[in-house]
Amino acid sequence: MANSQKQKKILLLVSSPFQYWCAQEYLHQFGLERGMVSVVNAATFCDNSMNQIEKLHKRLPNLSIHTLAIPKQGDLEERIKPYAYLTEELSSEVFDFVLLGDLRQIWMQDVACSINADNIVLVDDGAATNVFVEKLIAPAQFTLPIALHEQSPTRKQEALNIKEMLGLQLNQKRFTLYSVFPFDSDHSVVQNRLSTLKSMFDKDVEKPAEEIHFIGSPVAEKGIVTAQDYEEILRDVLRVASPNSTLFYFAHRAENLVAKGQLLKNLGFKIEIHDEPYELICAKQNRVPQQIVGMHSTSLFNMRILFGDRIDATCYKINKAKLKELGEIMWGSDKFTLKDHIESIYRRLDEFNITARYPS
Repeated sequence: MANSQKQKKILLLVSSPFQYWCAQEYLHQFGLERGMVSVVNAATFCDNSMNQIEKLHKRLPNLSIHTLAIPKQGDLEERIKPYAYLTEELSSEVFDFVLLGDLRQIWMQDVACSINADNIVLVDDGAATNVFVEKLIAPAQFTLPIALHEQSPTRKQEALNIKEMLGLQLNQKRFTLYSVFPFDSDHSVVQNRLSTLKSMFDKDVEKPAEEIHFIGSPVAEKGIVTAQDYEEILRDVLRVASPNSTLFYFAHRAENLVAKGQLLKNLGFKIEIHDEPYELICAKQNRVPQQIVGMHSTSLFNMRILFGDRIDATCYKINKAKLKELGEIMWGSDKFTLKDHIESIYRRLDEFNITARYPS
């Protein structure tokens, strides 16, 4: 190896705490944590995400931070300029690794394709990786850039013209996927073993605590299910819970607890709000629950990877009529729907021995 570990130059492109955590898992698994790491954080649209990412910064000793604010709407050129200027700043660098967190964030693809990099790695953005592989990554043969939209070719060409004018090169580049989910591939997928998390848990924990952890989700806030449907799921958890168990509700950073907080308290849930990902909180507190419950949450899969059959995991599924409606909603791309995304997760449940359930 030409360079020592300390000389490795690594660029992380992220827009959520989970992406950042998966990137850090990659660095740990391959002994790269002490490399010269630059992180570009584009989570400026969510204060809670920014707070969680800020805490994760402390885990890397040699870190430079770039905050990237991209307008979510408006003029195309104004939306492209911020990351085009960033790419220009990075143009003199040669990176050993570039890790990106979300294919749907076109800026990440554009930056990765425009800078000098020896290795490009796409890390998990949660269980969404499943539909990405099926609908985007495999058809593109693990090569960037990957088009998310086939419609509006005029706007697509306009964006390409602006990018070229601003100096973005958009060269085709092969990449590796780093995922907790196994996929059929030659050498294009590397398994995320969650080695950092595993190392943080106390090996002497003999049995799980009598706790049920419900992983909160903003599905009602986003209109994926109704507030009444979500309440039915919470009530069903109470019906099937062991009388000796304590129920904890781990709130998602995008949830509106003003709306549902009192309901949760009335049902007997102890609400926990944290500024770090759920799995990391459990590791720091050495908490291993008896059961983890939620909707289509990545945490269900992660905890099964970490503890296997020592804990039970249950995924509450959306009823079939509502799921059919979600087949009309495109999800970050015109190549797949929200229904495609959720069903791609459901197809993994048996593989990870996660119980599927509808509220009774």
